[in-house]
Amino acid sequence: MTEKIHWGPPGWPWELELLALVFVITAIVAPYYLQAQATDTSTLSILAQAEQAGRQQGSWQDMQSFIWAVVIVGMYLAHLVIASSGIDYMSTPFTHLFSPLVFSMITYYRLFVMGKAAPATALVSGSPVEIILWILGVLVITFMVARIRMARYLLKFKHVEWELTTPTLFDKTFWELALYVRPLIYTPRLYRACPSGILIEGWTYAMPIPFERVHSVDAVQGAGFLSSGYCLATSVKSLVRLQISEKAEPILISPKGRAEFVRYCEQRLGTTRLIKIQSDTRHGTAPGATKRG
Repeated sequence: MTEKIHWGPPGWPWELELLALVFVITAIVAPYYLQAQATDTSTLSILAQAEQAGRQQGSWQDMQSFIWAVVIVGMYLAHLVIASSGIDYMSTPFTHLFSPLVFSMITYYRLFVMGKAAPATALVSGSPVEIILWILGVLVITFMVARIRMARYLLKFKHVEWELTTPTLFDKTFWELALYVRPLIYTPRLYRACPSGILIEGWTYAMPIPFERVHSVDAVQGAGFLSSGYCLATSVKSLVRLQISEKAEPILISPKGRAEFVRYCEQRLGTTRLIKIQSDTRHGTAPGATKRG
C-alpha cells in the first residue's frame, strides 16, 4: 500500500489546471463585462458615443464575442485531451506548464481589442513593455503554482529513507543539452534513490520512477543519441540512461556521482527482479513453465 502511494504517477495537476481555467473564464467573461460598461454612454465622449451608436446598429460585435467564446472553449477542450494523453510520472506536465500562458495571452488580446473599441474601459495599453511584463508575470505565477504542487506531492515521500542522494552535475556542456529545449524547462536539481525507486527533483517538478518499471540503467557517453531520449540532465559528461519498461524513449539524467548511482541502481534492479520471480513462483509457476489446469 505504501509503495503504491509513494510511487504511483502524481496524477492530474489540479493546481495548474485551476490557473489555466481562471484565464479561460477571464478571456470569455471580461470582454462581456467591458462591453456592458461601454454601453454607459454618460462616461463617453461625443465621438465615442457616435461610434458606439454605429456599433449598436448591428450584432457583429456580439457575434464576434460568441465566436471567441466557442474558440476558447474548443481550445480548452483540446488542452484537456492533449493533457490527458500525456500525463505520466512528471508532476508538472508540459501542457499544464504553458497552457496558462497561452490562455492569458488570449485574455490580454481580447482586453486590448475591447479597450481600443471603448477607450474609457481600457485595462491594457498594448505597449511592448506591458506585454513583456504580462508574460513574465504569468510565468512567475505559473512556476510558483508548479512549485507548490511539487512541494505538496513531495510530502508523500517525507518518511522515505533515501539511501543515495546526489546533485546533478552542472558544467559548460549543459548548453549542448539546452538545444533540446527540455533541459531548459525541466532543469534537474537532485536525484534520490531508495530500495523502491528513483526520485528526480527539479525546481518546479518531481518525477518518481519505481524500480519495478525500470528495465535497465547504464552510463553512456556523448550527446549523439539525445534526440531520441527524454533528457533531464545538465551535463554530457555524466549521462545515465534509464530504460523504462512501458516507454520507447529512455530517460537521461546526469548524477554527479554517476558510478555510485549506476552501481546502486543495478543492485536494486537485481533485488527487485529476484523478488518478482519469487512472487511469480509463489503465486503460480516458475518463469518459462506452463501452468497445468
